[in-house]
Amino acid sequence: MNRKMALVSLLLCVASPVLAAPPEIAAVIKADKPYGEGHMNFLFINAYNARFWTDAAGWSLDAPSAMEITYGLGFDTADLVERTIKEMKNVDPALNDAEIAKLTPQLNKVYPAVKSGDRLMALYVPGKPIAFFHNGTPTGSIDNAYAKDFFGLWLLPNTSSPSLRAKLLRLK
Repeated sequence: MNRKMALVSLLLCVASPVLAAPPEIAAVIKADKPYGEGHMNFLFINAYNARFWTDAAGWSLDAPSAMEITYGLGFDTADLVERTIKEMKNVDPALNDAEIAKLTPQLNKVYPAVKSGDRLMALYVPGKPIAFFHNGTPTGSIDNAYAKDFFGLWLLPNTSSPSLRAKLLRLK
């Protein structure tokens, strides 16, 4: 009987892995699981899975947070930059051409081309540039002045995907 209990305990430990924040954000965010997660579909195909990480009680520019995207489809850098700019303009119509001209080369540096299974992470820490990672490797940073609009792509009320926002922020 003791052997059976030991075997069952061992199997439960192996079957239920301990979760933790991804290594690239673990020094800043101590959560053992994402605050919220969901997916974005494109024509019934999973374009990406999104996970929002924070230790705070929700999204705030006063607390560190991170957005983790695991792609189900491949995209080149130009596609990612174009879509990001379009979505940022959607959440902040006041974003002007001069700001976009300043932001675009920054995004071109931090966004690599991605393929299915690749993971991009954006880490926000108040007062610091937004750090980007591709499959755990740093790719660079963008000016933190864009934090609200960038994270707003997923988290502001006027996002183009309110159902994903609701899952990321546990609104429903």
